[in-house]
Amino acid sequence: MIGSMPPGTKARIEANRDGHTKTFEVQLVEMPAGAVEEGAETSTEENPQPQKTTVFGGVAVANITDDIRTALDLPRDVQGAVIGDIDADSTAAKAGLREGDVVQEVNKQPVKSAKDLVAISKKLKPNDKILMRVYSQGRSGYVALEAK
Repeated sequence: MIGSMPPGTKARIEANRDGHTKTFEVQLVEMPAGAVEEGAETSTEENPQPQKTTVFGGVAVANITDDIRTALDLPRDVQGAVIGDIDADSTAAKAGLREGDVVQEVNKQPVKSAKDLVAISKKLKPNDKILMRVYSQGRSGYVALEAK
């Protein structure tokens, strides 16, 4: 459904965190050319997911809007790319990432937007070790995983 919407469209996302459902708005952005790795599994559906990073295996990210900041109770100084959707079987989910987490840094490179995260992820190679600083549940911490 979201894949059929043009870039710039605002969409409502519902997230369930700690038993509480929160609704927030995101603004869709266009996936950069070449963001899907060659040979990566692609959707057979007519409507692909926006901003899906293939390196982290099934993670869709968005920019932090004022609505998202309010819904997730994010402090003003927290910047990064918010995880809007994550495949439960992905390496990222198994490493502990979940919807609503904010990726702030990848391998000591700052992430200020979804576009930054996609650009950094495109430079990673399969089997690269990844150390991410992630804001989750009111604090920043580190999550390690391997690019697939």
